[in-house]
Amino acid sequence: MKFEIMRDRLLDGLNDVTKAISSKTTIPILTGIKIDVRNNGILLTGSDADITIQTFIPAEENGDQIINIVETGSIVLQARMFNEIVRKLPTNDVEIEVVNDFQTHIRSGKTEFHLIGLDASEYPLLPEISNDNKFEIPPDLLKAIIR
Repeated sequence: MKFEIMRDRLLDGLNDVTKAISSKTTIPILTGIKIDVRNNGILLTGSDADITIQTFIPAEENGDQIINIVETGSIVLQARMFNEIVRKLPTNDVEIEVVNDFQTHIRSGKTEFHLIGLDASEYPLLPEISNDNKFEIPPDLLKAIIR
């Protein structure tokens, strides 16, 4: 797995999914963020077994390339550590590469970090949600309803 992404976009996604992650869990893999790199973008997943948050970062948006996907794949990285590393990277260009045995290299400018990830196939599967009874609501209207 290998891709390049804008740090700000990755941080936005990480901030969304880390809200569902608890450090106090009986399932150790749930302290991590599942990163699933696909041909059309990246799916980030965070869960505490009760609540799961997923966010998708598209490879292209409004004609602008956000992610350069070199190789697809998935991994689970420890959420707090990964989030702190990405937050402190010196440039807005981030390269993430997973090599043998889930060794993950995170590069930005002249800075490089190495993490050991977990096998994404061990991450709990989410139930499939039917799109039969689906509706869309603008975010500002939803906020007004909740208040």
